[in-house]
Amino acid sequence: MGVKFREMIPEDASVISEFEKCMFGTCTDEAAYRKMCQKEESICMAAEDNGAIIAYCTIIALYETADLCHIAVKEKYRRCHIAERLLEKCIVCCKDKCVTRILLEARESNAPAISFYKKMGFIEIGRRNRYYKEPCEDAVIMEKML
Repeated sequence: MGVKFREMIPEDASVISEFEKCMFGTCTDEAAYRKMCQKEESICMAAEDNGAIIAYCTIIALYETADLCHIAVKEKYRRCHIAERLLEKCIVCCKDKCVTRILLEARESNAPAISFYKKMGFIEIGRRNRYYKEPCEDAVIMEKML
């Protein structure tokens, strides 16, 4: 497996949008991903194997705080440390932008995600009641200080 990590480009938008639909059942509009890839405050990274995108991570870094928006890995590539490596690369980019903390929300029922974030140094700092829809569920707010 020759996984390569790179910045996302606007041309990745359709692939990422479809990927998101398959992974989460919802998808961000392609135009939004195209714009996100071009904004200075965005950190958008992809992992690919043989030229095909197998994982992606998007972060919005404004001032000293960044918000982890999405991180996903195709099922076939899970448990291969790709998410760890991808997030580590994004964290380096955050530090380059003088970010001092990263925040995220995770579904309270998503134990694998919460476990992953804890492994990556995030801690729970609160909850957002009824944050998610379909099904309605609370979000666990997590933070990592850099």
